[in-house]
Amino acid sequence: MSASAAQFARSFAQDTRGAVMMVFALSFMSFALAAGMAIDYSRISHIKTRLLQATDAAALAAGRALLDGRLADNEIETLALNSFDANITQGGVVSETVGTPSVSVDRNTGSVIIDVTATIPMTLTKLAGFDTATIPVQSATRFEQRDVELAMALDLTGSMNWSGKLGDLKLATKDLIDILLPDGGTPNQIHIAFAPYSSGVYAERFAEAATGLDAATFNGCTFEREGFDPEGVQAPGPGDYLMTNRNPIVQPGAICPTSAPVVPLSKQKATLKSTVDAYQARGATAGHLGVQWASYLLSPEWNSVFDGHAAAPFNDSATTKALVLMTDGEFNTFNGEWGGNNSPQGRDSYERTAEICQAMRNKSVMVFTVGFGLGNSGPAVDALRDCAGNEDRFFNAEDGDELRTAFAAIAQQLNNLRLTN
Repeated sequence: MSASAAQFARSFAQDTRGAVMMVFALSFMSFALAAGMAIDYSRISHIKTRLLQATDAAALAAGRALLDGRLADNEIETLALNSFDANITQGGVVSETVGTPSVSVDRNTGSVIIDVTATIPMTLTKLAGFDTATIPVQSATRFEQRDVELAMALDLTGSMNWSGKLGDLKLATKDLIDILLPDGGTPNQIHIAFAPYSSGVYAERFAEAATGLDAATFNGCTFEREGFDPEGVQAPGPGDYLMTNRNPIVQPGAICPTSAPVVPLSKQKATLKSTVDAYQARGATAGHLGVQWASYLLSPEWNSVFDGHAAAPFNDSATTKALVLMTDGEFNTFNGEWGGNNSPQGRDSYERTAEICQAMRNKSVMVFTVGFGLGNSGPAVDALRDCAGNEDRFFNAEDGDELRTAFAAIAQQLNNLRLTN
């Protein structure tokens, strides 16, 4: 081989410029692919998040409608789809990539399930052979199937005649009845009781058993309890009866809302609603008497007094027991005697209310309180917060719409509507 040929061969063998270019090209492609995959992964994560948010919102909307009980299955499905479309569009997801959700409504289990799939076209990830990514998403809601026993202490004092408040209370209470007792029925047993109050509570046909007196000798109004345990839920008996306005401790002439008798636990929807429609308001505010009677309505020890559904034991794992105390004003009456706001009678009423509420919570009763037109502060607001013992169970409604919203929210909490996945 000539010297020039040998030199050329050595130069060719030692030249690394082409190899460097090849390595660079391969590295560039790897970096580009990695960057593309990162971009596509970010797109997938964003769209999946939006899908979950949209399906969760749709499932909750449908679950609330199922709980409400006034819509047919196909109407609930339409409601869910409309909610999903509104939320997915708001999130900026390209609609063509998202399939039509399937909505499954099961009244037997109280559940709504929504499934949807999105197909996402890839960008640089196509270089690795992946043209699209498929994202399946499911959201489900379910409400609790435990039996429910609810006793409502409703304020029927004279101030409820102002500004249409009594009409607002009737609408809100009937809304709650419709939610808990839908026309289509429920797989669980739900019973509702009423303990309307003002200066006293009208025991009507239960007056004799509650007071130990001949019902013909007084007007059926009951007040505080005698005996060593006036906050207790034991059955009435000698030395442990409720007082009437014949008792010297009770203010003579003390009254109660005789248009609104105590109603024991019932699932007779029409009867409950007609009872509420008949309510009239009169008298002052002895809120502790409303809570007192509501606790009796939930107590199995009073089953011998009340007719109809027998209350389950406290702490029964199959039954949710709940009490609602609603008022539109400061407590101001004790032993049938009105003392005005910030009076000794009012302080006694608040103290007795706190004791009974605590006793109920100790027995695993869910206690809800609702203020109506009370403002943001004051003794009544403080007392209702204390009675509930949980900020999520205290509601402060300023008008009729907010009162209806509060009662509907209580119904939903009782049925424990929740996302299950």
